[in-house]
Amino acid sequence: MRIIQSQGWALALVAAVALAACNHAKSPNEVAKDTAAAQQKAEEATAKAEEKADTKMASAQSDVDAERRDAEHTGAVQGEKVADTKAEGAHEVALAQCEALSGAAQKSCKDQADAAYKTAEARADQAKAASDPKP
Repeated sequence: MRIIQSQGWALALVAAVALAACNHAKSPNEVAKDTAAAQQKAEEATAKAEEKADTKMASAQSDVDAERRDAEHTGAVQGEKVADTKAEGAHEVALAQCEALSGAAQKSCKDQADAAYKTAEARADQAKAASDPKP
């Protein structure tokens, strides 16, 4: 039993000496080397994180730009549809009013209504072309 106790004390003594050795100050050269290595590692990690952040931000900005173009395209297409519908309605009203006339006057009135309709359609096409980012 005494041998086991003395081995236990010896083991405890070795462990205490080993732990005490861990807390000794390092030489200035070792500290400088460890500090430089830690700084290098931190700089590399930071550079990698910044590069990843830049890549993700560029991707997000690209997504935003694509969404903006899609929204502008949708607005241009819908604006053209509204203008075309308005022009069709005005054309139908003008043709109905032409029915009150007869002969050459009615034909002239319908020709004017048709010309006004074509002009309105052309303006709607031009407005869409000017505001639509997608050809």
